[in-house]
Amino acid sequence: MINSAPSTSKFVFDGFTHATPADFTKFIEKFGLPSFVLSLTAGEKAIKERFCKKNEVDEVPEDAVEELKQQADADTALRQVIEDTYKVYLGRVAMHKLATDSSLETTYGDLSTKFSPQIILVNHEKRLGIDTTCANLAIKYNMIYISTYQIIKQHIEGNSDWGKKLLATKREREISLTTQVRDEFNEAEFSPVHFDQQIVMDLLKETIASKRTN
Repeated sequence: MINSAPSTSKFVFDGFTHATPADFTKFIEKFGLPSFVLSLTAGEKAIKERFCKKNEVDEVPEDAVEELKQQADADTALRQVIEDTYKVYLGRVAMHKLATDSSLETTYGDLSTKFSPQIILVNHEKRLGIDTTCANLAIKYNMIYISTYQIIKQHIEGNSDWGKKLLATKREREISLTTQVRDEFNEAEFSPVHFDQQIVMDLLKETIASKRTN
C-alpha cells in the first residue's frame, strides 16, 4: 500500500518512510519484482464529495482545496515514478489502473473482475481422455486444473465434511452419454449434476483458494 504525504514530502510503505519515490522503489527491490502494480485513481469531484462526507461539511474550504490539489499532484508523481520503474518488465509485472469514482460496491466488483481466477470449462466426449492434456496445459500456462467429479469423489469416499454435505443433497439424475464408453472411473456416479449446485460451487471455490499461490 502506498501513501504519499505532500505536507512532509515523505512516502510511506507499510510503515517504512522514504524521502523520495526513488528511495521507495529501491527499497522494494529488496523483495524482488512484484507480480503486479495497481494504481487507484479518483476524479476531483469524487475526492471533494468524499472529503465533505468525511468531515461532515457541505463544501470544501479554500485552504483544503489547495491541500487536496497538492495531494493529487504528489500521488500522480508517485504513480508515474513507479510505473516508469516497472514498465520495462512488462510481461513479468502486470500494470493495472482502476478508477474508484463509483460506489464501493462497484469498485469491489471491478477489483474482482481483475483479480478473481479466470475459469475455463472443458467439455468433451467421454471417449476422449483429456486429463493429461489439461494437466500439461495447466503447468505450461500457470493455471490450476480441477476435475470436478474427482474432487467430489475424493470428498465422498473420504467421508469429509464436504462429502457429507454433498451426499445430503444427492438426487440421482439420468445422464445421456453420446458414446458407449466404459465408465472405469465412475464419472457418472460422481458427476456434479447429482448434487446441489451451490454446494458444488462453494467446494470448487474453496479448492481453488487452497491451491492458489501468489
